[in-house]
Amino acid sequence: MSRITMAEAPASGVIDRRDVPIEALAGPRELPITLALNEVDYATVLATPDQLEPWALGFCFAEGLIEQGSDIHGFTTERLRHGLLLRAQVDARLARLAQEQRRVGASMSSCGRCGTASEALLMYGLQQLPDRPLVAEEHLRSALEHLQQQRQVGLHTALGVDGQGQLLGCAHDIGRHNAIDKVIGSGLASGTMPSLLVVSSRCSIELVQKAVRAGVTALACVSMPSALSVEIARLCQLQLYYCRRNAPIELFGGGSAHP
Repeated sequence: MSRITMAEAPASGVIDRRDVPIEALAGPRELPITLALNEVDYATVLATPDQLEPWALGFCFAEGLIEQGSDIHGFTTERLRHGLLLRAQVDARLARLAQEQRRVGASMSSCGRCGTASEALLMYGLQQLPDRPLVAEEHLRSALEHLQQQRQVGLHTALGVDGQGQLLGCAHDIGRHNAIDKVIGSGLASGTMPSLLVVSSRCSIELVQKAVRAGVTALACVSMPSALSVEIARLCQLQLYYCRRNAPIELFGGGSAHP
């Protein structure tokens, strides 16, 4: 049995940071963000408080509240006791829709669809995507390198990539679904939606729903997708990739055509 040398031994000891002020800690930022449409408080999520307007666009789009970025006329932000209130100005009919399908509870950062009132809302916007060529392996590898370069401690990273493998957008958030919403929202605002979404997390059903709803034909994650996400991806013809550095890329659904 080989012995571990001092050079190989793991670091020992405990660093006591109990007296370090909260604001001086380098951990990820997280606040309760309440999204309101006019005077209707629609949902509260735990999110990293940046790129909130793109997040709101992507979130409202995934929820079926809006069909295009121009459906929201503007935003205002108010400070609450512990978090922020982001109020979107919309037409009265959209505020009524928000009132009808408002979340029954808060959405936690671990699950982008928590609090959804029905399975129909959970699966909203699923459709058969058009058949597109498989994403070139070099584009996937390049996106993985970008993901590695852009990562921030304690936060998920999401990237939007076009059909030529060029980076269109990047977002960070404590919740993987929030990061995806920010990238999709940026696409809505710019009028250019990515053809590939890449996220530094596992793949679960809400990520598939968001990609399909946005018409994005390929989604790549760095952890094994859930069985349900694979099932829905196949039904919707979404190319679903499981990507690891220095390992073969695995394709679980979609894309019968080849590059």
